[in-house]
Amino acid sequence: MKHFTKTTAPLVIGFACALLAVVCAGSRAQTAPGQPFVPGIAPYDPPPGVVPYFPTSPFLQKIPNPPTVNPNSAAWVASLGTFSLNHIDAATDAAILRNHGQPVYFNHAGANIPVRIHCTEHYGHIPCNTEGMTVYIDPRELPENGDAPGQDDHFALIDPVEGYEYDFWEVTWPPSDGVLVAHWAGRCALSGNGFTNPSYAGKRWNAGCVSTASGTPLSMGLIRARDMLAAIASGGTLPEAIAVGIRCPGPGPLPPPFLGSGDGKCPGHPPEGSHLYLAMHDADVNALGVAPIVAVILRTLDEDHYGAYIIDTGGNHDGIELGVQADTTYTVWGASGPLLTQYVPEAAREGLPGATTLYRGRYDIPLPIPPSVGAAVRFL
Repeated sequence: MKHFTKTTAPLVIGFACALLAVVCAGSRAQTAPGQPFVPGIAPYDPPPGVVPYFPTSPFLQKIPNPPTVNPNSAAWVASLGTFSLNHIDAATDAAILRNHGQPVYFNHAGANIPVRIHCTEHYGHIPCNTEGMTVYIDPRELPENGDAPGQDDHFALIDPVEGYEYDFWEVTWPPSDGVLVAHWAGRCALSGNGFTNPSYAGKRWNAGCVSTASGTPLSMGLIRARDMLAAIASGGTLPEAIAVGIRCPGPGPLPPPFLGSGDGKCPGHPPEGSHLYLAMHDADVNALGVAPIVAVILRTLDEDHYGAYIIDTGGNHDGIELGVQADTTYTVWGASGPLLTQYVPEAAREGLPGATTLYRGRYDIPLPIPPSVGAAVRFL
């Protein structure tokens, strides 16, 4: 996030595993790489509101009632500066690879090219937990920033049949000579909380996906356009806590269950893995009169629901940078990107600034909030 992835198995196995978070480790041995390609479902993502993986994820746990405020909360909130929600950008096809959202790909029948993972960084002389493993890719898949060197070049690959998410940081694309090179990579079991890999008994911070500084899986906590639109229609919330970045996190230690090494450099600031929320209720948010898109985010953050977790360094601005699923999740397959084709029209209908004006090939849409929201930010 720094500015803040064969023989076809039967459909009933592949898609049921995706929706029920069943670990189907035995399926691969009997079938081979990938699950069936179903246009409109795979390789895009699950239906709106469905979070099929990591059933015990902390991102699915609601704010305790009553909340126990962290004794450092006031200082941590002050370190965020004037509290704001970072823009959610949407890019046209010509500029989409400059969009810094996270692409998340689901393995399918077309992902039939085997590549061996090689990590170039070995922090503390510990190899990444995927070193030498083989994954199956589709040549159409592209990492964050496409095939051009970027800031993080994240790439997430979910294999529901095998039962793991594979995450990569600073991946080199495309693979060469059958090797997929990344500075760091990891995998985590879809059946757990997202921070565990029972097959790996190495160092604590290297036991999961660990392609972000906090060790959070790339797919976890991302805002998806379809979930946003569904929540607007229902007056509800996003289906889990939001993954966010801040300008300068504090040094660790990271709280459980976060397994990353942490890269915070600002003493007195909240470390990665910190959980923030709004000391407000849904009724308070609804009374603000903010745009429906903004209201969905604020309701998700309030103490009736999930809040947000700081998972990485993000941006050079005050407040929080929101994790968003990139349109490349869809557009590399020739499908329309929902940020561009659904979110932008909704933002324009709501009168949000920037939703009707292209700037360098993208819509840069601020999410204005009243000052009273900043006064309600707390840390658990």
